[in-house]
Amino acid sequence: MWQDEFDAGALDTSRWAPEVNCWGGGNNEAQCYLNRLENLWVADGLLHLKAIREDVRGPAVVDDDPSYSPTDTSGTGTFSSARVRSKNKGDWRYGRFEIRAKLPRGQGTWPAIWMLPTDNIYGGWALSGEIDIMEAVNLTVGGERRVHGTLHFGDSWPNNVSAGNEYLLPGGANPADDFHVYAVEWEKGEIRWYVDGDHFATQTEAGWYSMADLADASAPFNQRFHMLLNLAVGGSWAANVNDTGIDESVFPQQMQVDYVRVYQCTKDPETGRGCASRDDNFELNPGVTPPTPVDTSGNTLKIFDGAVQPPFTWGVYAESGVVLYAMVPIGGDYGTVGEITFQSDQAIGFYQSAATFDISQFKTIEFDLRVIDDLRAVKSPLIFRADCVFPCTSGDLELGYPQLNTWTHYQLSLTDLAAAGLDLKEVNTPFVISTSWGNQAGLKLQVDNIVVKK
Repeated sequence: MWQDEFDAGALDTSRWAPEVNCWGGGNNEAQCYLNRLENLWVADGLLHLKAIREDVRGPAVVDDDPSYSPTDTSGTGTFSSARVRSKNKGDWRYGRFEIRAKLPRGQGTWPAIWMLPTDNIYGGWALSGEIDIMEAVNLTVGGERRVHGTLHFGDSWPNNVSAGNEYLLPGGANPADDFHVYAVEWEKGEIRWYVDGDHFATQTEAGWYSMADLADASAPFNQRFHMLLNLAVGGSWAANVNDTGIDESVFPQQMQVDYVRVYQCTKDPETGRGCASRDDNFELNPGVTPPTPVDTSGNTLKIFDGAVQPPFTWGVYAESGVVLYAMVPIGGDYGTVGEITFQSDQAIGFYQSAATFDISQFKTIEFDLRVIDDLRAVKSPLIFRADCVFPCTSGDLELGYPQLNTWTHYQLSLTDLAAAGLDLKEVNTPFVISTSWGNQAGLKLQVDNIVVKK
């Protein structure tokens, strides 16, 4: 129902729009995408996307950003490259998407054939999903020859998740040496991946979800998506596997595309079902189950009460050293408490839920705390905060200088936390504890009776 054979001698702008930005793809990539013949052209029946080592400038935000200006030069890159998309020129829900392409080689190369939601019905990335038909990095480096098919979904960054499979061409062949056909078949509730007709992976709605609509099992992969073809350089994936960084000596490199063909299942265009190509050797990816939602229907929301209350879990972020956590029975009025020992000067400890939740109808967060050891050379106040998917946060709230071996009950106003920046409708980390950054090692404290109250 849609195709481009790249036989016209120039890019068909009724089907594709080149992107122009130095945004970095959200992955700290090194390229600027440009719309110029050095990086993007059609010849000999092929679309050419070429990455070149050069210092370039361009818009610092993605093309859809409200602040985007094509004349902005505040973004920088150490490579130029190209990326095209079919948004609002080719948008589909369900079908077979087949692309014949030859991939680049070398450390730092990151070619991709993928799909993004056109309308973002469920919200920003990755609430509305992403379908990666084919990605590869650093082909031929250290024998690297894998291609990957992946789904991204779940929640907004950084609480998004992914599930994918890798594929090796038979006979030790490398995707950088020749053209191969990469495809997905997408129907309601199921997506399948193929290389040269070999069905190697399947994912179903049992293993994906969108926190924006947990009631619809097929969400977010039940809306219109469009296609993207690009050659990225470096970034958080390509620059950190095989060798380290980017091998500038291998550039320039090209990704070449022979054709793009999109098929509709005429047996049932509404669901895409009835036209599947399956064999017996594919891997059924279990995907990821959605996190347990937080029940906020009662008058109290317990986080810790002699034990961590599901779905909350204890977590630590440490730039150096460690933070020890233990359940300690102390008897008396407190029974079993959570004991936190800082063996780091750059760390926080926290109770967190995988799912965000709405506490805008609640009034306070309350807890009991005592410091039982404080061996720091320089004393500083204890600090509390709550997060709404970091970096959204209440900011640091000083709790003062608790007296050693004395339990103190704290009652903090959620209104005050919201005024300091906490989004009460999107909380996922209601309790974060530490002292001042750089002055923590030697502090040992205990907590109990952590609860949010209406």
